[in-house]
Amino acid sequence: MNSKAKINLNHLVENINYLKLKVSNSEIFPVVKSNAYGHGVVEVVKKLSDNLIRTVCVATNNEIIQILNEDIKIDIFHLGKIVLNDNVMRKNIIFTINSLKDINYINEKCSKKKYQVRCHIKVDTGMKRLGCEISEFKDIYELALESKYIRLEGVYSHLSSADDIKSSHNKKQIKLFHQIINQIKNKNIKFHLLNSAGIFNYGKFSFDIVRTGLSIYGISPNKKIDKNLKPVMKLTAPVVLFKNIKKGDKIGYGCSYTANKNLKMAVIQCGYGDGIPLNFSNKGHVYYKNFIFPIIGRVSMDLICVDISTFNMNEEIKSVEIWGGDNKFSRLEKIAEKFKTIPYIYLTGLTNRVERIYV
Repeated sequence: MNSKAKINLNHLVENINYLKLKVSNSEIFPVVKSNAYGHGVVEVVKKLSDNLIRTVCVATNNEIIQILNEDIKIDIFHLGKIVLNDNVMRKNIIFTINSLKDINYINEKCSKKKYQVRCHIKVDTGMKRLGCEISEFKDIYELALESKYIRLEGVYSHLSSADDIKSSHNKKQIKLFHQIINQIKNKNIKFHLLNSAGIFNYGKFSFDIVRTGLSIYGISPNKKIDKNLKPVMKLTAPVVLFKNIKKGDKIGYGCSYTANKNLKMAVIQCGYGDGIPLNFSNKGHVYYKNFIFPIIGRVSMDLICVDISTFNMNEEIKSVEIWGGDNKFSRLEKIAEKFKTIPYIYLTGLTNRVERIYV
């Protein structure tokens, strides 16, 4: 018996269709890095390809190769540092230019093979991660156009605070990105700036492409639940034992919970070995129908214990939901808010021990 992540691929498509309505004519580039945010990259990309998505985004060469090995007809946009080798030098791969060094690197690598690389230039408009400096852009752009080994297709940037509609820094970045756009006369160049949060807060700047991550998996990037976004993942775990706990009994590692009354407890087969955060200890909850059961004691590698004393139905609980169920408090937006963190860490933290079931 083990925990299971039920992945509803129809919800994935419905979320994509909802986002398409918000971005008008902009093309959606779904982000499938980190195993499609824990959902399983192969099945997710197959579903996206079947539903007329032409390009997906990844962060590493290994992620490119994983998709290439499945022979899925789709373009793959690499958001990270360019590393060229025979495995990834394919016509359906698009790379990012982050610096003048990248131009030289491409020219050197490709001159030997007479190979042309599809590229977008990333500009750092204020996030200070990847991307070239504003002062470098003109030189990089002109060198990219001159190079017979580079097929320049786009220019993009990334907002540092897209989930904050009041951020003055976002306004500064948008202004700088417009200055970049104004330098480009080539009508074949496509522009993109927005991630999921940007679509909801700065939709008028969707440009030609949007890079949607969290929202395609049915989770609002703006912390508040959007009823039009349907969670793609529902994480469940089986009940393996019931116990009657007496007042004063201590539960789990470190005896971190002492029962202040007699209670009925269920032992659940999941733990931090599956991706359940340790900080759920004595603070998190699990869900069954309309019931919310508190986790008592420390989360261990394989098990958690929950207090089910409030359960008054004449049936046996066989499994519980950890997140993504019908109860609104099981939504990752709510869980992340409670623990003052972000939904991404729960999805991407799910381990391979959790069985993915595609429905």
